[in-house]
Amino acid sequence: MDIDGILGNRDSKLGKSSIPTRRQWVKRRETWLVILGVILHAVYMLSIFDIYFKTPIVHGMDLVSPRFSPPAKRLVLLVADGLRADKFFEPDLEGNFRAPFLRNVIKNQGRWGVSHARPPTESRPGHVAIIAGFYEDPSAVTKGWKANPVEFDSVFNRSRHTISYGSPDIVPIFCGALAHSTWATYPHEFEDFATDASFLDEWSFDQFQSLLNRSNEDPKLKRLLEQDNLVVFLHLLGCDSNGHAHRPFSSIYLNNVKVVDHIAERVYNLLENYYKDNRTSYIFTADHGMSDKGSHGDGHPSNTDTPLVVWGAGVKHPRPVTAKDHSDHVLRFIDQHLHDAPTPKEWDLDGIERVDVNQADIAPLMSTLLGLPCPVNSVGNLPLGYVDMKEEEEVEAVLANTKQILNQFLRKSQIKQSHSLFFKPFKPLASYSSMLDQIEELLSARDYKAAMQLSENLRSLALEGLHYFQTYDLLMLMATITLGYIGWMVFLVLHVLQAYTLLPGDIFRKEEAVREKSNTGKAQLCGCLFMAVVSVLLFLERSPPLYHAYFAMTIFLWTQILNEYKFIKALWRYLRGRKSDYVIKLLALGVVSVIILELLVHSFTERKLYTWCFLIVGAIASMYLYKSIPWRSGIPVFVCLTCWFLSLFTLMPAEIPDNNKLVNASGVMVIVIGLTGKWLDLKAGVNRFWFGICNHEKRKPRFPMLFQLQALFVGLSSVMVFLSTSHRTEKQELHTIHQLMNWFIAGFSMILPLFSENGLLSRLNSIFLGFAPPFLLLSIGYEAVFYGALGLVLIAWILYENSLLYVHKVNKSSASGKNLGEHAFLENDTRYLQLSDMRIPLTFVSHLSLSVLLFFRISFKELIAIGSLCYSYLGVSVDYDMYSTWMVLFNVAFFGTGNFASIASFEISSVYRFITVFSVKNTGSWMEIGNSISHFGIMSAQVVFVLLLFALTNIYTKDIEIKSGSRDSQKVM
Repeated sequence: MDIDGILGNRDSKLGKSSIPTRRQWVKRRETWLVILGVILHAVYMLSIFDIYFKTPIVHGMDLVSPRFSPPAKRLVLLVADGLRADKFFEPDLEGNFRAPFLRNVIKNQGRWGVSHARPPTESRPGHVAIIAGFYEDPSAVTKGWKANPVEFDSVFNRSRHTISYGSPDIVPIFCGALAHSTWATYPHEFEDFATDASFLDEWSFDQFQSLLNRSNEDPKLKRLLEQDNLVVFLHLLGCDSNGHAHRPFSSIYLNNVKVVDHIAERVYNLLENYYKDNRTSYIFTADHGMSDKGSHGDGHPSNTDTPLVVWGAGVKHPRPVTAKDHSDHVLRFIDQHLHDAPTPKEWDLDGIERVDVNQADIAPLMSTLLGLPCPVNSVGNLPLGYVDMKEEEEVEAVLANTKQILNQFLRKSQIKQSHSLFFKPFKPLASYSSMLDQIEELLSARDYKAAMQLSENLRSLALEGLHYFQTYDLLMLMATITLGYIGWMVFLVLHVLQAYTLLPGDIFRKEEAVREKSNTGKAQLCGCLFMAVVSVLLFLERSPPLYHAYFAMTIFLWTQILNEYKFIKALWRYLRGRKSDYVIKLLALGVVSVIILELLVHSFTERKLYTWCFLIVGAIASMYLYKSIPWRSGIPVFVCLTCWFLSLFTLMPAEIPDNNKLVNASGVMVIVIGLTGKWLDLKAGVNRFWFGICNHEKRKPRFPMLFQLQALFVGLSSVMVFLSTSHRTEKQELHTIHQLMNWFIAGFSMILPLFSENGLLSRLNSIFLGFAPPFLLLSIGYEAVFYGALGLVLIAWILYENSLLYVHKVNKSSASGKNLGEHAFLENDTRYLQLSDMRIPLTFVSHLSLSVLLFFRISFKELIAIGSLCYSYLGVSVDYDMYSTWMVLFNVAFFGTGNFASIASFEISSVYRFITVFSVKNTGSWMEIGNSISHFGIMSAQVVFVLLLFALTNIYTKDIEIKSGSRDSQKVM
């Protein structure tokens, strides 16, 4: 029999007695593959910590004491959490500026600029950069950005005493273990997102004012406050909380800008009247900004651009802008924004010199103003545009900054050299000691300009050296992980070829004989020996335990592949013996798969690709159906319209605007769709194209009122959306009874589908209604409509596949025996892969390759969308051909209402109907440090997530009965 593809009835050639044994082998092997896959992706996901997120902190460096007199005795640091630069500098609609006091400082007393934060733009990383001078230890993400996984130095550590008031999530990070500190925080319960949070800022100021008042009656406290090297830190959380709750365009957020400006004015007046010595420096800034939709974390300018205003002792006064101030357009800040970016006209500050800095530069600025050693882990560059010092002192300050960074480099070099068997030094700093000597000679000769230039050059080289050792193992680890992913793909391909394809009988029998005689122990022995050698080398270099895991996983996979050497060789001989058109066909399928994958990759950042996808697919699918089934069935039109309807959502903004009327209307739409589905299930079974999915049994339902109950829950969820939103709009706390009702509706509604009828359309309709209430309660705008549109497309695709199945069976029944041979079927309609199916495993294997490129981001409501998608689609997928379409739909469930690659995607207002008081946990946004890293984690987690959804799908769909034209069959996942 001439069969196009790797076909031939393997089971028939092996004999019927061997079929159960073979199926048991496949089941055991795939169970093992699932376990291996979960472990592999979990281990390889951890590799991003070793490749990109290795802690920058090292210990053992000496402090560098400055050789100049401190210009200030004390310093006040005011951090307005979540204050974005444009809202601070721009005027309101009436032309009045929101921060009049600080604008007066900018124009008459001090210097100003924009402080550029580096992603992750979160509260803890921002404060660490400001106070400690380095960009966050990424291992802190595992502790919610709250605890210190590795202790680090800070300006507070170097101070004689630090006074701090503010949030319980920030102040204890820096003062909790600091003996020479006085601090207090408000309770977590104060952080209620349903209220105006500006009172939190007032609380911090009131605590500090109370401290100063008490000092008039407490001589000990008075002496403490009169010490030099005193730091006062007020953490003002109001803007962050109000930005999350009400968005940065709201009147509440904008009024909070006025509140922090007024606090800055009162702090200044309070201290100037208290000390009366003009020896206090003041710094006002923010840790991060706020996106238009009330979130932060990524590298958008609204999140990275924060205001910086510095004035007081040791700070230069304002200076008019000159032409030479805008000569450098090449250098970029840490957030990749150009130096000397034009100042917006509406700020009305374009005539005053603007000095932008990287956020980590603020730490050496504070140290210099107080005459303290820079924090030993700082990587900030002293911004000379702010300090008012003599030329000699400026050089000494920059030299101290340089030596402190150089000490870090030397320590990292020493540590790496002591552990490495084949150490590669950083050559540009091989003669660093002679450069230091030359700087000292220039200082002695009073050639300050040359000494400054050489000091800055040495500092730049030291920073490059730090990066060199920070990424010292990057190439080795990336090569190992990449080989591991490739090995996993190849291993899966071999499994699919062995378990789900049929080689021609003669080749298969010959291959089995060869495999029985071959000694696979040689490959295992070689793999073990190689792993032993690698482990010894890693142990001698004192590599982290995960290094051993990466190498072990990669070597194990390739050892298993080598075990299949004979099979691979026989397969290669078989393919070489095929006709050229067969190979060309195979290559063409591979090229098409790669193109589809490239589109999927680009869709991570270009959501509009899905619009074109569904526009084209809707048209092509309907035209294809038109040639196969009559238009009067309504299916071709339905498929086209639903695809086009869904295509609209990826044109809408990822930052979802509030529209609660649309959410309520979506509840009505869901009920209408449910009613239509119920009617079709009862009436449309006579249509042969609907026959396979409709309920044909006239038996009495197990729960006759289930549909009405589910519709009632959808209606109740819409009512609760209205009630909960109205309370928040009026700045009222959400009543406990409302919260309990929301939790009950969301939880109970998801259980009800388990009690629905086991007809296909009946169950899908029940699942659709069951997951609608939690989705509506978590929605704030058009994404509620997206849920209905997604459900319609899923039903349309099932109808499409059902229609093709019907047409296929009609054609099959009239086909000749020769044509029947083109499909290899076993019992229960299970078939092996054909050449036409090769696009499926190729797409799947290539899709896994995205793991090398592609980070995990799921907002809760999108998780519900994906869950309902999988429950209503995966549970009824019985053919390999559905995988490609499911993969697109799976991604659309993510992309439909948000940008998959944007880490600042979690909409905190989505959960107000369930809870309003949070411990502010800023987790997840560290992924945005690199988009490619983000995508890598997204796909690694998605592969594991899919397996979990398959298991969950089984609970909802295992008893669905799928009808066919000839007989009934029960589908079990």
